[in-house]
Order: sequence, then C-alpha cells, then structure tokens
Amino acid sequence: MKNFRFVIFLLTFLSLTNQAFAMVSFAVKNEEVPKTKILFFGFDAADPNLRTDGFEIFERIRKNLKTTDLFDILKQAGQLEAKKDASLAQDNLTVESIPNFEKYAKAGIGAIVVGQLNYDASGNLEVRIRMWDVLDQRQLFGKFYTASKDNLRKAANMISNEIFKSISGESSGHFTSQILYVSESGAASKRIKKINLIDFDGENQHPLTDGRELVLTPIFSKRQNEIFYLRYFEDKPQIFSLDLKNLRSKKLGGFRGTTFAASVNPKDPNLILLSAIVDGNSDIYELNINGNSARRLTKSPAIDTTPAYSPDGKFITFASDRDAGQKIYVMYADGSSVSRITQDSGSYSKPVWSPDGKLIAFTKIKGGHFYIGVMAPNGKGEKLLASAYLVEGAKWSPNGRYLIYSKKKGAYGRDSMPRLFVIDVVTGFEFELPTPAGEGASDPDWM
Repeated sequence: MKNFRFVIFLLTFLSLTNQAFAMVSFAVKNEEVPKTKILFFGFDAADPNLRTDGFEIFERIRKNLKTTDLFDILKQAGQLEAKKDASLAQDNLTVESIPNFEKYAKAGIGAIVVGQLNYDASGNLEVRIRMWDVLDQRQLFGKFYTASKDNLRKAANMISNEIFKSISGESSGHFTSQILYVSESGAASKRIKKINLIDFDGENQHPLTDGRELVLTPIFSKRQNEIFYLRYFEDKPQIFSLDLKNLRSKKLGGFRGTTFAASVNPKDPNLILLSAIVDGNSDIYELNINGNSARRLTKSPAIDTTPAYSPDGKFITFASDRDAGQKIYVMYADGSSVSRITQDSGSYSKPVWSPDGKLIAFTKIKGGHFYIGVMAPNGKGEKLLASAYLVEGAKWSPNGRYLIYSKKKGAYGRDSMPRLFVIDVVTGFEFELPTPAGEGASDPDWM
C-alpha cells in the first residue's frame, strides 16, 4: 500500500449422535434491533482542503455503516439543524475533550466519534479518532491514521471497521475485505464469464480472466495471492489455481474425469477438497497439491458433491442424493462416520461451515422456491434467511456475521442477471453489494 500506515442469541443444540460436536448456542433472529445513534465531530474543518478530505472520509464511513442497518448516523455536529438540535450544534468536541455524557444521553445519542485532521510535512492526511460510549461513559477506542490523498478510502474503511466492532461486539470488521466472484455479460444464450476481484465497497475492481473460457466457483486459497477456480479445459471442467500477481494459471491434479468446486483445508494450504466424476461416479476427494495425489473419501454409488471443511479441519460437510433426495451430510475428514444431518423435505446443496464452526449455511429448493439458510452442524435449528426466483452459493464473511450469495429475481430481462447480496445472519437485514452496472455477478467468495 502506497504511503499508508496506521497505529494502532438464542438456539441451543445438542451434539451429533456420534458426539463429535459439543453443545453450543447461537442466535438467528430475523428481527429489527434498535439502531445506535452516532454523532460525529471534527470532520468539517475550517480549512477548505481539510474540510474536503474530512467530508470524503465521513461520507465513506456513513455509507459503510449504512449497509449494516445497525446505526443511525447523524450529521456532523456543525451541520445539525439549528432549531431541532441547537444545543448539540453549538458543541465543538475535540479528541482531548470528555463529552457531557448526560446531555448526549438525553438527546438519544448512543455513541460519539471525534476526529482531528491535519496534514504532515509531506502533505499526507493525519487523522486522530476517538470514539465514546455515551451510556457507559467510556472510551471505546482511540486510533491514529496517516494516509496519502489516494488512500483516503482505505483510511475510511479502517475507521468503519473500528466503529462496527465497538458497537456490534464482533471481533473484526469487514469493510476492508475483498470479494471474489464471476461477472456475467452478453446475451443470455452466450454469456461471457470472467473472474473478478473487488473490494467490499464496490471499488478497486480487477478482472482476473479474459472471458475466452468458461469459469466458475472461484475461491480464495490459504496462500497469499492465490485463488482456485473451475475452468472448462479440454471440453470438461477442471480445477485450476491462479497466481494473482502474474495471472498465470495451473491445472491441479491428474484426474481423468470431471472435477468440481473446491474447498481449502483451513490448516494445510496444500490440501483441497473437490468432487470428481471418475468412471461415471461422483465422489469426494482430498487432493494434495504438492504431492499431486488424491485420496478418495466417499465410496457411494450416489452423487456426492460440494464438500467443505469445518474450521478446525476435522470434519467435512457435503451434499448427496444417497438417501431420499439430495440432503446434507457430515463425516470425519478421513471419510468415516458419515451422518445425514438434514431431516426436512426439500433438496439441499452447497453446504459451508461458518468460521466459528457453529453453523452450516446451505442452498435449499422446496416447493419450487430457492432459499439460503443456516442450521447447526447436527441439522437442528434450521433457519431460512433469503428467498428469490434463484438464490445460491452462500459464503461466510471472515467474521462469520454475514452471508454473501447470488440472486436472480426472475427468468427474463434484467431480472435474469444474477447480482450479489449480503445478509446479516443475526438480524436478517439484506442489501445488494455494488458491482458494475449492466453485468451479472455470481459464485462469490469472501476474504
């Protein structure tokens, strides 16, 4: 990064019958929660240049936090309506000030963010930030950031992360994260698909493939600057790796047949799961990339597909039609003790574990409708979060609070182009992720 630095609820479920999982609890509410009102000071400096940069940072923070539906962002204190908020508009808090907490609490303010902006000798923007919890009358965080003119966006995203963590209680924010997905353009009968990398805020887009070959289901590797993806090669889909520095691709494994979407081992970057059709049968394999060897994990005549590791690498979840339609199963990482976890009717696919191991997200088809849902690793507490003409391919945010997936609203015209949506697993709030207008977006992954 050029010239950029900075200092720095309630479902309970039992274990599987084989006692592989201990008792844990989680919350999926799908309900509105009270928004925290945040008042900002210090981003409307008197100096016109500082005011311009401060306004850009403030607006980016406001836009970021709006996507969570957890905050009510008030205007900067100097911009409040004089009649309605006269007592607050006259205030001029600085990073050295201690707020009058009782006064702000009476006005319904939940938190205060105070900024102080200056330029250093090189012309870089220096931003000191202090955030206060009004109810508990305590400082939530204090940070110092320095950013060049072309890195104001990055600074704003990092400040947004700190505000989000302070109020939500999550261990990490997501505004500096990246999204990997497949972009779609052209006529419906001949769609051009490319792999794109984009920042969470919809900016800094990078096409990674040229669209000459069909590509699907990209995922981030555990190695920096590497991804895996499905590419149609020699008239059949195969798993490839792609170096993000030089955009060189390499075929993985020597499978004679077709291979499908991969999942990376959380503990060993040399191991990936995939499903492969060998001798007419679809099974789950674990591929050792360095050794170029594969271990077959399932040996059923059924279609076993879309496997994913648990966060500790000890278990695998996958979809199979071995019993009463396509359902979700869990087994040990060596392929033993296969157990069906879904009991409801409907067809399930593409299960994926949450980062903390407490939930499995999935795609479900029931009654002609598509759903994105979550359940406990033993199948209990199933909760459907989103539905549309077509929704699929859910992946977790790094902090485990959100799911990203693709959605089609209909079969024809603009509605037939998939777009990316994000949903808060706790509150059920959904919003569309900004990707280039006029293009479809599908098969997302999140890092």
